[in-house]
Amino acid sequence: MEISAPTTILFEVYVDPIRCNNCGICIEMCSMGVFKKNRQGVYPERSELCCSCFKCTEFCPMHAITTRWIVRA
Repeated sequence: MEISAPTTILFEVYVDPIRCNNCGICIEMCSMGVFKKNRQGVYPERSELCCSCFKCTEFCPMHAITTRWIVRA
């Protein structure tokens, strides 16, 4: 019997720094606290908390936020 690492399904949130205007709407809309803001702009500090509601992508006026599934085997 061969034992291997379990398959892990993760959800990744990406903010395009070129398109983002640092308005902070994603921070307000995210009920899970995924996004943080610093001098460089808004970034997804804790993507693992994302519950896939997609409010951030829907309400971002610059369409700077994308999400994707990642499967690691």
